[in-house]
Amino acid sequence: MHPKLKHYISTIGDLPSVPALVGEIMRLVEDPNASAEDLRRVIDRDPAVAARILKVANSSLYGFSRAIETLSHAIALLGFRTVRNLVMAASLRQAFKHFGLTEKLLWEHATLAGVVAMRLATHPRIAYDAEEAFTAGLLHDLGKIAFNNSSQEQYTKVVARVYNEGLSFVAAEREEFGFDHAELGACVADKWRLAESLVLAIRYHHSPEMLEKLDEKQRRLTALTTLTTASCTRLGVGRRAPVESLVLSALPAWRALGLAEDDEDEILGLVEARVRQAEDLIA
Repeated sequence: MHPKLKHYISTIGDLPSVPALVGEIMRLVEDPNASAEDLRRVIDRDPAVAARILKVANSSLYGFSRAIETLSHAIALLGFRTVRNLVMAASLRQAFKHFGLTEKLLWEHATLAGVVAMRLATHPRIAYDAEEAFTAGLLHDLGKIAFNNSSQEQYTKVVARVYNEGLSFVAAEREEFGFDHAELGACVADKWRLAESLVLAIRYHHSPEMLEKLDEKQRRLTALTTLTTASCTRLGVGRRAPVESLVLSALPAWRALGLAEDDEDEILGLVEARVRQAEDLIA
């Protein structure tokens, strides 16, 4: 751990905790004896989350031919892991202590990155577990939440430099804090007891030099997370404007996933279409 990061964690008091509802759902999903009814009862305790799950389940993101009117029906059709991911997406906003324009942009980028990662995972050249990809995409910027909650005034300066000077978040964070959101986010993910592959994807999604040091599964998930956030940034998802200078096919992650240079237009098209379908997640 970077000494400045270690010192920072020791001075801020505590890292963000996993939202209570998400923690319960994660435990249920891993419990082989848990039933759909157990899952429904937990979600029903938060009517806002329950309503959002039904809204998203009935959106074009899933495209069911018949209306889904109950949580039980949604769980039966979508499955435990998908419902868990929807609960995580619906609850992520609660992780912010404040919620202004900066937080809204960060939340939109993270939430839409989840569904983008899920869609990219089904590309025949990538072929990765879609539900795990969703989780990595959704949570890849946990460090930004931690920064914003613990050092809001400083982090507002970081965001302003990103938007006004065109700096990357990583460059601006390192100048301001001495480390970046990927390093801090991995600490949060470890506290949340996420799988090692997810912790590493969060830690290294801005560290292409680390790809060759990971095993095959870790490398592919990390590269997919990198491509996901880069695609969203390229299209302006959670940003004030698209970053048209970003060339996806030039990324080491692109090559790590076995994509060809002439796949770029297709990938951008898939991402753009999925973002439009997922508008209910942030509405």
